[in-house]
Amino acid sequence: MLLIGRNHSPYTRRVAITCALQGRTIERRELGAREPENAAEICRYNPGLRVPILVLDDGTPLIETAAICEWLDETAPEGKRLIPASGVARRDALQLIALAHQTTEKLVTNVYEGLRRPAEYHWPEFQERTRGQIAGGLEALEALVPDGFFGGEQPDGRDVAVICCWHMAELTAKDLIDGRYPRLTAFADRMMAIPAVADTYPR
Repeated sequence: MLLIGRNHSPYTRRVAITCALQGRTIERRELGAREPENAAEICRYNPGLRVPILVLDDGTPLIETAAICEWLDETAPEGKRLIPASGVARRDALQLIALAHQTTEKLVTNVYEGLRRPAEYHWPEFQERTRGQIAGGLEALEALVPDGFFGGEQPDGRDVAVICCWHMAELTAKDLIDGRYPRLTAFADRMMAIPAVADTYPR
């Protein structure tokens, strides 16, 4: 399989970590969707010009993180599912992942609004609202993060979504997190001891 997208995208990285934890061998093509020279290649697989894209061995392209991870879990090798298959456990896992994902989305919005939009077009009230949403999400995750992993002895899909969110905050919004979230900080240290996480840390 071929994964298109860079680890700087928390969404691409979530797919990459999921594949690694499931023992899947993938080829990487680290293209950023913002670079004009990559547009034609990315649009071959996703006309919406977004990553990640996971191209299956038969050439079928899968798009959007949640849909890709759902397919990976559905087809996971025996014992390698990262989200419970059904019932309340599945519902609760998906809700935790949704919380991490929506917080990640706000972190991405914060980057675009604060760093990439020309200063004359900044909208301070919207930026402040976005930062408040980020804080709300991180505070909720801080209260929920366990002493070990959400998955118990080994990380699962919740751990993957939360670490991708946290590292996005660490890399792009240090002023929002410094010293405020000790449990998430300790969680990140535990996760970085896992090769699938450390090897994909954006550099």
